[in-house]
Amino acid sequence: MSNPVKVFFSYSHKDEALRDELATHLSTMKRQGVIEAWYDRAIIAGSNWADAIDDNLNIADIVLLLVSANFLASDYCYDKEMMRAMERHEHKEARVIPIILKPVDWNDTPFSKLQALPKNAKPVTTWTNQDEAFLDIATGIRRVAEEMAKSKASASSVVNTTPVTTTPGGITDRQRRRLEQERDSLQQQYDTVSNKLDRLRQAYSIETDVTTKFKLESQIKEAQAEQDRLDDQLEEIEQKLL
Repeated sequence: MSNPVKVFFSYSHKDEALRDELATHLSTMKRQGVIEAWYDRAIIAGSNWADAIDDNLNIADIVLLLVSANFLASDYCYDKEMMRAMERHEHKEARVIPIILKPVDWNDTPFSKLQALPKNAKPVTTWTNQDEAFLDIATGIRRVAEEMAKSKASASSVVNTTPVTTTPGGITDRQRRRLEQERDSLQQQYDTVSNKLDRLRQAYSIETDVTTKFKLESQIKEAQAEQDRLDDQLEEIEQKLL
């Protein structure tokens, strides 16, 4: 899959062992290019960790909330990551999926109305065989990721190859609104990636460790490619709106 769905892990470090186990169960999807997963341990030494988290949270397609008492007690997880994720979910910019790791009262939380995993929102640690729980979670995430990938491909096809049906006065109001919404969403992603690219280049310019510079160079190339892709899509939408 040429454009993998970006997955962001929001979790408490006290639950890192369970996060790692879930990541292992998602590894096949990563290898197949279905998803591209990110979590805060991927932050390079010397980077601004808050900016790195914000950048990746703001471009994620799927946000996994790894729910436990530790997660709900964490001000950063709850007030920063979860609230921003829910804001993007409400604006249909991302899909938030609660993953119930441990028994905890999560009723009346902002995400309590969302469909949770594993099935019946049964906490992972209460399953007799936790591998079965993680398999159920992985299956659910795959279903959402493949659905989103198809939606992305369809939208890209409309923007890149399918002529917008026009009337003598141009495109219809409905088509214009749809294109404008897509443009605004892409612009937000473009701005986020541009900010990330600026910070990576700044970090690269002052870094002295060869290994770290190599990693930064790789991240710069990935961010540049993402920026170019978004720029092309924005350009084509603007042409449609003329």
